[in-house]
Amino acid sequence: MPEDNTRNGLRVGGWIPPYSAGGDSTVPIRPTAQPALSGRPHPRDHFTRVRNSSTMRPRLVLVAALCLACAATAAVAVVLDAARKPQPVAAEFTFPQTVPPFDPAPAAAETSTDVPVSVQPSPSATSLSATLSPTGAASSRSSSSLQPTTPGATRTTTKAPQPTTTTATPPVSLVVGSTTGLEATDRPGERVRHNDYRGRLDRIGSTSSDRERADSNFRVRSGLAGNGCVSFESVNFPGYYLRHYNFEIRLARIERTQLFREDATFCPVTIREGAALVLRSTNYPGHHVVADGDRLKIVETSAARALAFTPRPAL
Repeated sequence: MPEDNTRNGLRVGGWIPPYSAGGDSTVPIRPTAQPALSGRPHPRDHFTRVRNSSTMRPRLVLVAALCLACAATAAVAVVLDAARKPQPVAAEFTFPQTVPPFDPAPAAAETSTDVPVSVQPSPSATSLSATLSPTGAASSRSSSSLQPTTPGATRTTTKAPQPTTTTATPPVSLVVGSTTGLEATDRPGERVRHNDYRGRLDRIGSTSSDRERADSNFRVRSGLAGNGCVSFESVNFPGYYLRHYNFEIRLARIERTQLFREDATFCPVTIREGAALVLRSTNYPGHHVVADGDRLKIVETSAARALAFTPRPAL
């Protein structure tokens, strides 16, 4: 607008001078030239610039000198620090020495000469004070009762050997009037029985038949021929006795003859420290009952070689 051309405007560094009068509004509006100030040929420049290279050289020389001085100071400090000796640390800090682990096992040289000792429990403080004499020294009796203690040693107590009492087993025997069974000691489970009127050894037990068990039971009678010996009467055949006939053991009915009495009488002889017995013939003193397979007979032999019997309860 025409009136705007004459309006003063504000700019950075001062006010905009008024535009030239009579200007054409079709062309760009340009500010009029600022008149020169009196006494100053050029306007003042607030920011001084170094335009000549001759003014920069002294400054560069000064900066280089400062850098060299810093480098020399750092080098001297490094040399002095390296020449200084380190101070000992042990004077300021004292660490506890490492205690070697305790080995409860003694050395080989000591074990060969060690003598077993009885380690007693350490006395308490009250017991020690009680054993001190008025002068403060322990009595000789209390000092002698203290045994040396070894770490890791076990307490051992020595006991006096107790007298061993052994109960002697009574020797086996045949009781007159009892009912018993004769088991072969060296052939467990096999008993004397009569079968078909012959004496033999058969395996008889609780699972056997009634007939077999009855055949193996005998009543012990006083010897028919006397002399403190015994005779064996059958339980299931009363009045029948074991006798030797033609050196074989048989079951026969009693006869009122001296020969039958002697053949049916046997003398028990204990062997093996009383653990077993053998049967010796009365009228053939050197003959004993033996086993010929399963059959029983008498032969001339010693008691140690005869058939050993162990009396058992009747089945």
